[in-house]
Parts: sequence; C-alpha cells; structure tokens
Amino acid sequence: AVSRWQDRLGRGTPPDSHASLAMLKDFGIAVTRSEVVHSEAEAVAAWTHIGGPVAVKTVAPGIAHRTDVGGVHLAINERAAVAAAWRDLAGRFGPDVEVSEMQPPGIEMLVGMTTDEDIGPVVAIGFGGVHVELQADIAFALPPFDAAHAQRLIERLRLRRLLDGDRGSEAVDVDALCDAAARFSTMAAALADRIREIDVNPLIVHPGGCVAVDVLTILHTSEEIPERQPL
Repeated sequence: AVSRWQDRLGRGTPPDSHASLAMLKDFGIAVTRSEVVHSEAEAVAAWTHIGGPVAVKTVAPGIAHRTDVGGVHLAINERAAVAAAWRDLAGRFGPDVEVSEMQPPGIEMLVGMTTDEDIGPVVAIGFGGVHVELQADIAFALPPFDAAHAQRLIERLRLRRLLDGDRGSEAVDVDALCDAAARFSTMAAALADRIREIDVNPLIVHPGGCVAVDVLTILHTSEEIPERQPL
C-alpha cells in the first residue's frame, strides 16, 4: 500500500474524496461505499448499486468544504431525487459527482494530519462534524502510534463521555475508533513526504464499528517535498 500510494500521490494531482477513501481502505480503515459518476443515468445506477439512502456530492476540484458551498445533498433514496441532485450539482459545479452510502447514526469524530515545519507530521483525533471548529475538542500526537496510545488520546477529550452513551443512547465502538486512528497514523507517517494535510471528517463511530465518510487530502508542492527517509 505504501509503495502504491507513494507512486499515485507522486504524480502531483491531489486525490479527490473517492480516491482518498480508497487510500484509507488500503490501510485497513473501513470506508463508506461510494462511486464517482459523470451523468444523471450513472448517478441513478450508483444509487441502485448501493441499495439505500445516499449522499450526492460534487467532486469538482478546488472545493475544500463541499457543505459550505451547497455541494452536498444528503439522505436521498428515490430515483427522481437522485437525478435531481445530480442535475443541480452538475449545473453549478460540473458533471463529476460522488454518490456515497449514508451511514447509520453515530458519533461524528475526526482524524487528521498536518505538517509542522519543525517536527513534521502531527496527527489529530477528536470530535468532528460541521461544528469541529466550535467544539475544538482535539488531541494531538506524533505518528505512528498504536491503538493503546490512541485510547489515551481519546481519554483526554472533554466530550469523551458521549462515546459511552448519553441520555439513553447506546455506547459506540471505541475499540474500532482506536484501531482506525492507529492505522491512520501509520499511513500518515508512511506518506508524510507526499501528503501535507489530510482530514477524515466525519469518521462516524457507531455501536458496530466506525466508518470514514469524507476525506480531504492536500499534497506537498514540489518545493515542499521533504527528503525521503527509509521505512
């Protein structure tokens, strides 16, 4: 996986969300099913393949936060609505659209990596969703680390008790979250000379596991690529 993605990312074109999900999957992280389509008929076919409620999202380049520009339609489960969502996004952003499986309810978390000029890659884990900046409930660590260290990071979070169930809600699978965070940290360390930033948000954690839903990947520019270190 490291060799394959070193080559893929070395071509200089940032992967879109669909390709970034494929990268996470190659490192053992569960991801939502998704297809990139280019026409109304393909969008309807993708919804049929997925077989349930879907999100329909633009994959036009240069859009970091698709929700902020109205580039996402959520929880669609009718042929006419899928077709209408594709037409809306195609008319405003172009025909390239991602059709993704909606995940069951859970806690929206995030894992991410940024590059510090002095110390290199730094991994973040915390509570995510559209209000991540307001919550600002995140812990940081240097990658790679194991699931036990991910557990210690999670224990530092102010909203940690939400993962154990709150006001009658069911506890979510913290072990799956820790495993996903550890795998992400391994990927971040291995690909740090290609990836400058990557955000997995949301990473939905539910009682039966956790699933990456959306990913933003930013590559180093050619001037920023650090010297490759032996694995």
